[in-house]
Amino acid sequence: MAELPGTVTEIPLDKIEIGASEARQRGTRVDEDDDLVHSVSKLGLITPVVVRRIPGGKFELIAGQRRFRAHEILRRPTIRAGVMEGDMDECEAKALSVATNLAHRGVRREDYEDAMRLIYDRCGGAKAAAEELGVSEGTVRSYLRAAGLPAEIRRDIKDRRYSLHDAKKALDALGGDGDAVDPGLLREAATALEPLPNPAKNKFVEIKRREPRSPPSRVAEKARKRAVSSRIDVEVTGGQRARIDAYKAGRGIARDEDAVSELVDLGLDAA
Repeated sequence: MAELPGTVTEIPLDKIEIGASEARQRGTRVDEDDDLVHSVSKLGLITPVVVRRIPGGKFELIAGQRRFRAHEILRRPTIRAGVMEGDMDECEAKALSVATNLAHRGVRREDYEDAMRLIYDRCGGAKAAAEELGVSEGTVRSYLRAAGLPAEIRRDIKDRRYSLHDAKKALDALGGDGDAVDPGLLREAATALEPLPNPAKNKFVEIKRREPRSPPSRVAEKARKRAVSSRIDVEVTGGQRARIDAYKAGRGIARDEDAVSELVDLGLDAA
């Protein structure tokens, strides 16, 4: 495993190549009016990019593609970089790229899903991915399930036709294998799940597993009638209240109890 950057130095931009771990990142476009460009122009680079040495006297960019692009736009000849020392395989480079970007500006969920899948495939499973990224194995498996959803389902989630939570519930109801399930049926199930209160969503999964040939709309009707929930009163802080409200707004959820139930389920999925 390579050591964390111990040397920070100015490196010419033309000596740096975009690494495979960074090339897979989405959302790396930087325009002239981007806030990052203005920040670098006025304040300089606050957080160095991370590179490693490669043959030919050059360096491979491991983390910091947007900062690198901002320097290109500003026509800066050099950039401040932390140089990794030691050998690093692609798995470790991807993990470092995600972790560094997470600390610097946050990582899009899609990037995290891609990272999980790459690290899982190349590093020997969920345990290795968890160790590289410093998360639980449950979190890795949760993101892997999301990464395994068909492309059209992921587009629906992005367009907010239904939530990721609903898509994963639908996948559970249909057998839990994103590669084997029919995308059309998965979409139909997720769409039927979307308006249900959370207890009914859990019941939907139970009924659909017992009645695999029943149409999702029919299963949703039965789930709504049969769902039984229990009440738990919980006091939340102002910060927790704000996060719940943000979660509701971001996913178009109307009721507090549905948002909290969904958050609890997501937490249990990752546990």
